[in-house]
Amino acid sequence: MKNILVTTDFSEKSIASLHVAIGLAKQHKAKIYLLHAIELPVRLMTNSQASVPETLYFLRLTKQRFEELHKELDTDVEIIDLVETSSLPDAVNEVVEKHKIDLVFMGSNGASGAKELFIGSNAEKVVRSAAVPVLVIKNPHEKLKIKQMMFGCDFSKRFLKPFEKAVKLAKLFNAKIDLVYVNTPYQFLTTAEINKRMHEFLKEQKGSLKKFETHVYNDIRVETGILNFVKEHKVDLICMFPNGRKGIAHFFNGSISSDLVNHSDTPVLTIKLEK
Repeated sequence: MKNILVTTDFSEKSIASLHVAIGLAKQHKAKIYLLHAIELPVRLMTNSQASVPETLYFLRLTKQRFEELHKELDTDVEIIDLVETSSLPDAVNEVVEKHKIDLVFMGSNGASGAKELFIGSNAEKVVRSAAVPVLVIKNPHEKLKIKQMMFGCDFSKRFLKPFEKAVKLAKLFNAKIDLVYVNTPYQFLTTAEINKRMHEFLKEQKGSLKKFETHVYNDIRVETGILNFVKEHKVDLICMFPNGRKGIAHFFNGSISSDLVNHSDTPVLTIKLEK
């Protein structure tokens, strides 16, 4: 863990995620890149001469906010300010590639109702597109103690590579992993079938996973099953794997990971599935 990216809109939740990232950076002697994305109105990007004063205003305001934020921070962790004039998902992807980011931190208020269906939260959009793990924090706690992580999937082979990343992050936090299969009436498997899947999945890990337990949880839907399991077992972090669907496919099919980012009060770690 060398480079951490924290996105900020200078809200309480984004500042809280920064404090959590600082704690992790101290522990692993990592550097923090603090990103604010300014998505300029179309007229400011298409009429360059007339828009220069307004663009400079937004940039100066952002610089002022960065300065005020740094005055409040008492840390020896190296923090590099970044400003991008693009959408947040695009800005995150650019910074991740340019600075070889290992982990992205985000604070989120989530989204609901029509806004969730047609727009989605910024965090949900970043989760679908980011090439590296994204940790989304909902509640403004300056210290995040992660002792128990929940890993939920169907334990097919496509989850092997992202699971390796999850194990590495669990080791960073010294956390135990609960491997959970949510069994639903619509995709029902017997206990024997699920146990066989889990056994074959874990056999591929070659002993890399030390602290873990396996669970089969029955519920109507996968999302509600995960949320109910988290509540009952006092899980500190949900680990999920978004599939990167966009546009009409995302609208009709939905995404369990995105739903959890929007609805869960528990922090969510997402690791994108590779195609």
